[in-house]
Formats: sequence, structure tokens, C-alpha cells
Amino acid sequence: MNDGFSTYLMDMTEESYLELFPLEAIVYLTPDSEHALEDIDPQKVYILGGLVDESIQKKLTFQKAQENGLLTARLPIQEWMVKNVNAKNYHSEILAVNQVFDVLSTYYETQSWPEALKAGVPCGNGFVLSTTR
Repeated sequence: MNDGFSTYLMDMTEESYLELFPLEAIVYLTPDSEHALEDIDPQKVYILGGLVDESIQKKLTFQKAQENGLLTARLPIQEWMVKNVNAKNYHSEILAVNQVFDVLSTYYETQSWPEALKAGVPCGNGFVLSTTR
């Protein structure tokens, strides 16, 4: 559906991540997690885009992670960004898979959440970087 992923360096397999990695090494990224991601641990495996769907289904990815006993985290949007006043009064912390990947890869390169979030969170989501942090 989106050919932009063809430029990413990745291995593909039909095996489940639950079979490939120890459960304690897996961190399921979900916007419903209570835990903000503070840093990227190279010893962990981060699951993004566990569900690709046109409609937003609250807590579905979080529930899937809990059912499998996995750690969860969310991008630190609440910690580094504020809601921007907009005509539609629309605010969403839910990002597309490629946007999450862009945030994570920018953070990994820069070690800066403000830079990473600015690079990956689109203005249309209704958030801007906080000027008070």
C-alpha cells in the first residue's frame, strides 16, 4: 500500500516476533501506554505498527501487548509537546508507522527528543514543541 518502506533496510519473515525474541527484550510501542519512552536501548526490540488500520481502535495494541506479557511504551509526545490551538480542535498522538520510525531513527541519531518529535510528528496532529521545557 505504501512503497516508501522499500528504502528501509530490514529483514522480513513470516515468523512472529514472539517466536524470534525473548519476551523480556520486547517493547511494544503503543500510544495507550502509561510509560513514556525515555531512551532507546539497543538491547531491546521495539515493535511498531503492530496494527495497520485506517480506523483508530483505542487500546487494541496495548491490550495485545498485555495479553503477551510485553513491556509497553509510548513516544514522549506529552512530555515534550503541547496541544496547538487549531480550528478543528483536533489533537492526536497516534502516528503512522513511518512517522514513528522517523521519530525513533532521528532520536537515535541526535539523542534529542525535541528534534526527533519535530521531525516525525506532523503539524496536522495538533501538537507543537513546548517552549517551556
